[in-house]
Amino acid sequence: MFLGDSITAAGPWREAFPARSVQNAAIPGNTTWDLLARLDALRGLGGATVVLMAGINDILQNDHPTPVAGRILRIRRELLARGAARVVVVATLPCEAAHWGARCLAPVRELNHRLRGAVPAADFLDLSAQFADGAGLRPSLGVDGLHLGPEGYRLWLRSLRPML
Repeated sequence: MFLGDSITAAGPWREAFPARSVQNAAIPGNTTWDLLARLDALRGLGGATVVLMAGINDILQNDHPTPVAGRILRIRRELLARGAARVVVVATLPCEAAHWGARCLAPVRELNHRLRGAVPAADFLDLSAQFADGAGLRPSLGVDGLHLGPEGYRLWLRSLRPML
């Protein structure tokens, strides 16, 4: 199961894992609050691996990284308590500062630092070094400074597959 916002929702997950039953439960625009609110509606968690990436919408709404990280960790705990076999947390990708302003750079770094320190290393996928430079999301990986293009998803999958 893939869970998150529009970045996750647009991923080619079913095509990337044709031999697996894949559910894309990501919804564009979702914040961590939205994800918490709809946990009861998620089906098929029994034994599932959940790939979770969230937080950029919270950051773009000027939410502080500390409570955002807390909610992501709470979502992870809730998913495990509800039967998920494993929850892989993907580091929140920054936006491209040229399109969205620098407000998403330092908060995303802080958010990911907090997640990295709280999620077991085997269940944390940090794409930051591959996806970002000093100006945020690398333009070659995105389509609008926030959402990923085909090369971004290829890179994400190349890093994710060995973890699954």
